[in-house]
Amino acid sequence: MPNSIINIVKSIKDSESAKLHASVLGSEPIHLDCVYKESESPFFFLVFPPETIPAELDINQTCSVVITSESNPVTLSASIKSINGDRTLEMLAEEAIDPASLREYFRVAYSMPITASFEPQDHDSSEKQWKIEGMTLDLSGTGLLGIFPQEFENNSNIFLEFTLEEGGNPIRCVARVVRTRRLRRERFQIALHFDVIQPEDRDAIITICLQEQRKQLRERIHNQ
Repeated sequence: MPNSIINIVKSIKDSESAKLHASVLGSEPIHLDCVYKESESPFFFLVFPPETIPAELDINQTCSVVITSESNPVTLSASIKSINGDRTLEMLAEEAIDPASLREYFRVAYSMPITASFEPQDHDSSEKQWKIEGMTLDLSGTGLLGIFPQEFENNSNIFLEFTLEEGGNPIRCVARVVRTRRLRRERFQIALHFDVIQPEDRDAIITICLQEQRKQLRERIHNQ
């Protein structure tokens, strides 16, 4: 193990806020908030809120861990060595990576109105046209998570329209359903992946995500 990565891990303060980007079997990657805990470098621990770590977590795939410190932000490529209980992962840092390579996948909590709709491409199709209004829960350059009053009748070729900021230009793209979870009171939590989106619209989303991340980090520090 190179001394450089050992020294980088040693430089990270205990109990720093962090975010894990990891693969899940049969689903899209997850992005989870957690807390960094020291171990013998280059090993370290990540501690999560209860019932956060999915059972389908792919422990054989390399993950990225973002230490969201304003004074010493670090992004690590790391492997999962063990799952300790239901809240802790033991990690092994492999290398420091360029955060720019993760920009598209960076996900933040972000609420805004969104319209999802579907229109059959074949007029003779038995599929029906529909339109549903909802609200987003989080957002990234590759997709979003939203709350909708009903389940989608189709899982692909979903037309999305939303505006990132009041008075801004609407973003229109085509997405597919990654997963659907039924909630109480006849609501549905639906994860969507962008299949077709203009590069400038993706860049605008990434910019908003980075701005929101900095804002949320400042608020956490202020409230400590």
